[in-house]
Amino acid sequence: MKLTGRWKMTGLLLGAAILLNGCFADKPEQSKLGEDAPGSLKVWYPDVEPFQLKYGQMFAAKFPDIEIEVLRARQWLEEARQQGDEGAIERLVEQHKPDVLLLDEDEYERLAQAGKLYNLEAIATQGQFDMNSYMPGVIDMLREKGGGSLHGLAPFIRTRVLYYNADLFQKYGIAPPSNKMQWGELFALSARFANAGTKDAPVYGLMGNEAYDVLSEVGSTLGLQLFDSQGENIMLQTDGWKQAFKMTADAVRNQAISVRSPKEAGEGTEGARYFLAQNKFLGGEAAMLLSDHSFAAQLRNRPNIFNWGMVTIPVDPARPDESAFISVPKIVAVAADSPRKQAAWELIRFMNGPAVAKARSRTVGSELPAIPGYFTGGNQADTEVFYMLKPAAQYNERVKKRIPDRFFTAYSALANEALQAVADNVKTADEALAELQQKAQAELKAARSKTAAQPEG
Repeated sequence: MKLTGRWKMTGLLLGAAILLNGCFADKPEQSKLGEDAPGSLKVWYPDVEPFQLKYGQMFAAKFPDIEIEVLRARQWLEEARQQGDEGAIERLVEQHKPDVLLLDEDEYERLAQAGKLYNLEAIATQGQFDMNSYMPGVIDMLREKGGGSLHGLAPFIRTRVLYYNADLFQKYGIAPPSNKMQWGELFALSARFANAGTKDAPVYGLMGNEAYDVLSEVGSTLGLQLFDSQGENIMLQTDGWKQAFKMTADAVRNQAISVRSPKEAGEGTEGARYFLAQNKFLGGEAAMLLSDHSFAAQLRNRPNIFNWGMVTIPVDPARPDESAFISVPKIVAVAADSPRKQAAWELIRFMNGPAVAKARSRTVGSELPAIPGYFTGGNQADTEVFYMLKPAAQYNERVKKRIPDRFFTAYSALANEALQAVADNVKTADEALAELQQKAQAELKAARSKTAAQPEG
């Protein structure tokens, strides 16, 4: 059974191709795309309806002669992941022959390296598309993940910032946070609220989820890797991890950040603590909160909300203009063997253009355009904070080194216990980290053994 969804628009693709060739006759790179073959433009997308709502209706108004067929990729990929099919993305793309693909960062990198994506470098430069208008660092990141060349464009970015309650800072006579702080500076600032409020109505400086999450965030900021190059050995006994571990344990001990206890961390629904932190902040009980750009919409839409502000998330002092918490949730690309590259490029250019960006940035959830000039939500100060840092080079160890998911479940619990032991002065940081290294190494070996022994499918 063919699991596809067809969304038709009037007219024939062939007529559109002739029109497009005429419009770009003076652009040599556009002409290299060739004349489109008859048939619908196949789009690799999770499902039909979201595509229609986000892009389809507006694209149909501008290009009514292009017929689009949306391939429901979500179900295929989920089935492949359940079967442990690591080569699923290449196999499925080869099987279903999409023209345009919506990919996450890892899928994009994998398909680009496999030669499955069309190189957009020349056409994007000459195809009436302003590459310099993108947020600094985004195009460089796409090129790096594309093996040195541009094989896709990202309509939106996702970034985290630090929100703060300006009224609470004023009430307690504490200077508010600033842009490009370091984690140690943030924890020191938050600790000043440790004795604020009352026993029945405490005021929190900064609320987090688990101590493990804090450690991971500090480690990501500092560019630390948990595994060796082969993903076979734990690398906690380094100066960087020792610094991150001690800083996190001290922050928990000094009440610079409120986290769940190791016992609580294994209970309740995933993300419950984050929503609790949000509610505490919205209720005026927490001075600061780390959240993504969309949280600003909740604050702006609340009547009689306190005075609030935003600054950048903490940075690595060695890379003060970069953030490890900027990502591109989706990348759109053209299949290398697509027979409809003219129409495919028009769709990609449209998805990355002002009409879509302005429409999506006004919606609930407020997606953040990768091109700063297209942002329509909030004021100029919002825009400056969201785009102040550029994305740091990132390396997904879980994917690249094929670390089994079951390892991280065990490791997070071990890390929570180790950090709490130091926070409670039961162990020194060196003792706890050395023990965590041994236990984590054993869990990694066990996780790999179980994965290898598990039958395929």
